[in-house]
Amino acid sequence: MQFDIERLELKTGFGVISYLHRNGQFPLILLHGLGGISNNWIKLFTRLDSRFEIIAPDLLGHGRSAKPKIEYTLDLQCSVVDEIIKNTVNKEFALAGNSYGGWVAAYYSIHFKSPDYLILIDSAGICCDGIPMEGINAFLDKLNRLEPGNDLDIMKNILINSKNYMIKADDLNKIKSKTIIIWGDDDPRINIKHAKILEENVSNGKLFIIKNGGHVPMINKPDAVAEIINKNIF
Repeated sequence: MQFDIERLELKTGFGVISYLHRNGQFPLILLHGLGGISNNWIKLFTRLDSRFEIIAPDLLGHGRSAKPKIEYTLDLQCSVVDEIIKNTVNKEFALAGNSYGGWVAAYYSIHFKSPDYLILIDSAGICCDGIPMEGINAFLDKLNRLEPGNDLDIMKNILINSKNYMIKADDLNKIKSKTIIIWGDDDPRINIKHAKILEENVSNGKLFIIKNGGHVPMINKPDAVAEIINKNIF
């Protein structure tokens, strides 16, 4: 099936946000991970049901979106996402995120607005403690290939300014959305134990484990991810 995918821009209070868009009826917002871009979701654009309107932004500080010289806290990133949602959605919607994008999506669901469906794909930010500096530096060392338009200093800024926003297990019961948890069984960055924490503490959560999905199953196993979303959002 052929889909028309276009790149659009939205002016926000924090600068211009660039996003990929596909027409449909039910809005599905897709948030990429740290150092990623909206194109990380492109394989899902052709695999998700035609009923989905897909909105995949380059998060603030990433890709073609604005890169203001500010402190990139999780609250700030969620405020930008909130502007995107308010300007593109006027009904029920689903919010999905991978890695850092999942962290943003979960935090948004707890502290901003509950989407009707929340999809967490190998989500970061689910922990009991903050991120130690050595952990930040180790992660940055692994970002040896940034997507076009991304800057290593901004990525470090985001990590440092997000470390105090870790989502505790006790906060997960505040998520009221129907929640789909998707995890690669061999994720080398975020252990699958975090998926189990989500499953145990999100009241409406359902866990799906993808064999050989890695940290970015929407890239490594797009058919499996699309099938889960297509069958569980209705």
